[in-house]
Amino acid sequence: MAAKKETKKEYNLARPPVVAFMGHVDHGKTSILDAIRGTRVQVCEAGGITQSIRAHQIDYRCKSGFTYKVTFVDTPGHEAFSQMRSRGARVTDIAVLVVAVDDGVQPQTKEAISFLKKAKVPTIVAINKIDLEGHDKAKIKRELSNEGVQAEDLGGDVMFVEVSAKKNIGLDKLMETILLVAEMQELKTEKPKEGVAEAVVLESTTDKSQGPISLCIVKSGEIHVGNYVGWEDKCATVRSMKNETFCNQEVARISDPIWISGFRTEIPVGVKLVFFPNLSDIKSTSKLSKKESEKSEDLSEALDEDILSQLLEAKTDNDEAIKLNIVIKSESQGTLEVALKELEKVSNEEVVIKVLYSGTGEITENDILKAKNAKGIVIGFKSKISSKNQKIAKQEKVLVRNYEIIYELIDEVADVVESMIEPEEVEVIIARAKVLKTFELSNGSMIAGCKITKGTILKGYRCYIERSSDKENPRIGEGKIVSIRHKKDEVKEAHKDSECGILIEPQIDLNPDDEIVCFKVEKSQ
Repeated sequence: MAAKKETKKEYNLARPPVVAFMGHVDHGKTSILDAIRGTRVQVCEAGGITQSIRAHQIDYRCKSGFTYKVTFVDTPGHEAFSQMRSRGARVTDIAVLVVAVDDGVQPQTKEAISFLKKAKVPTIVAINKIDLEGHDKAKIKRELSNEGVQAEDLGGDVMFVEVSAKKNIGLDKLMETILLVAEMQELKTEKPKEGVAEAVVLESTTDKSQGPISLCIVKSGEIHVGNYVGWEDKCATVRSMKNETFCNQEVARISDPIWISGFRTEIPVGVKLVFFPNLSDIKSTSKLSKKESEKSEDLSEALDEDILSQLLEAKTDNDEAIKLNIVIKSESQGTLEVALKELEKVSNEEVVIKVLYSGTGEITENDILKAKNAKGIVIGFKSKISSKNQKIAKQEKVLVRNYEIIYELIDEVADVVESMIEPEEVEVIIARAKVLKTFELSNGSMIAGCKITKGTILKGYRCYIERSSDKENPRIGEGKIVSIRHKKDEVKEAHKDSECGILIEPQIDLNPDDEIVCFKVEKSQ
C-alpha cells in the first residue's frame, strides 16, 4: 500500500511561478481563476467566453500559513484565438489544462496539448465541474492518455486535480499542486542577457489617457519607472507601470504582469523588451533585439498590416473579383490579430475583403470617412464608438458594426460576402415542340407546324432551335415566340400532345424534325 503523502509545510521557490490556464471554450478556465482570486471576470465576458489574453498575480496563503505569489495567464478557448494560446504556453512555467467533466477532450484541448508539448511546459490537469453528477472521470483520463497526457495513477507523470469552480471544490488542492510542481521545476532567477531586465509583450492596446500601452510578463531582472526600453531598432522611456487593477507600481520584478506606458506606437505582441538605466546603453541592443525577433518569429507572429494588405490586394488583380472594403478597429493588438486572420479566411475567389486600415482603440470620425471614400464599411471588435461618431456615420451613410463576440463577427461578415456574390445564370427548359412541317406566309414569314412534346408553350417565350442532325452545333438559332395558331385561330398557349403553328422572330430557317426548345433564365441558388 502506497504511503500517504504529507502536506508540505513550505515550498522552496526562487520566484513566483507563471501559470497558464488553457483548454477548450466554456470548460471553466476563467471561472476557476475567478474562484481562486475572488473576482467575477467571467460573468462580465461577452457571450460568457474569454476573447483576450489576461494576466493576474495573487498572494496565496497555504494552510500551513506560508504565503506565495503566483502569476496566472488566462487564454481564450475559442478556435479563432489559437495564436494567443500559443503565446500563453510559451511564456509560462506551468500549464493548467482545464477539461470539463461533462464535455471531455475537445478540439481546443488537443490543440493546447500540442502547444504545451512543443514548448515542453509541465502540465497539471484540472477536471472541472465535478459537482455535476453522472459523468465518467475515468473516461476523460483515457481520452487524455490517448493524446499523450498520462495521469500518475495510470503510470504517467501528470498530476490530475478534480475541481468545481461553482462549488469551490478542490481549489486549495489545485494551488498546492501548482506550488509543488513549481518547486520540482527548480525555478531560477536568471540575470538578463542585456540591460537590467527583460520582458515579453502579451498584449498591446491604446488607452485614452496613457496612449499605447503593453501588458508584459517580466522574465528577468527588475524594471523601474524611468528605465529606457529597447526592442528591434526602437526605444522609449518607461513613463509609468500599472498592475492588473491599473494602480501605479514603481518597480516590477521577475514574473510580475505589468502594464507599461511610454511608447509612441503599439508594440507587436510576442516581442521581447530589454530595459536599461541609461539611454547610451540601449544603442547596443538594436542588433541583438532584431536577431532575437527573427529567431522567435513563430512565437510572436506579430501583426504585419502591410503584408496582409498586399496579400489581399494581390487577389483583387482578378477583374472578376468583388472587393469588400473594410476599416477595422479592435480593443487590442491581440484581438485585432485574431479578427484580421479570421477576415482573411472569409475572402474567396469571387469576393475579396480589402482591409483599408486596421488599428486599436475607439472608432473615430477618420475611420468613418476612410470607409466612405472607399465605399466600404467599418467593423469594430470589442471597440467603442461615441454617440457623436455614430451620428456622423449615419449622416455619411456608412455602415458601422461593432461586435463583442468573435464568431458573431465571422458569421455576419461571411453572410455579407455571400450576399455580394452574383449568382450564376442557368437556362431552365420549360417546353419543347417538334417541327412536323414548315409553311411560308404571304408576307414571307415562315410558320412551323409543330407537335408539343413537353410542357406548355406560351406566346412570348424565349426559344432556340435544336437540330439533332448537326452533331457539332445542334443549337442553331435563338428567338422569341410571337404567334401561336391552332387551326385558323390565334391562341396564347399550346399544351403537350397538341398541334399548332408557331411563328418565331427573328426568323430562323427550320427543317422538319428540328425541335423548338423554350427556356427561361434563372439565377442559381
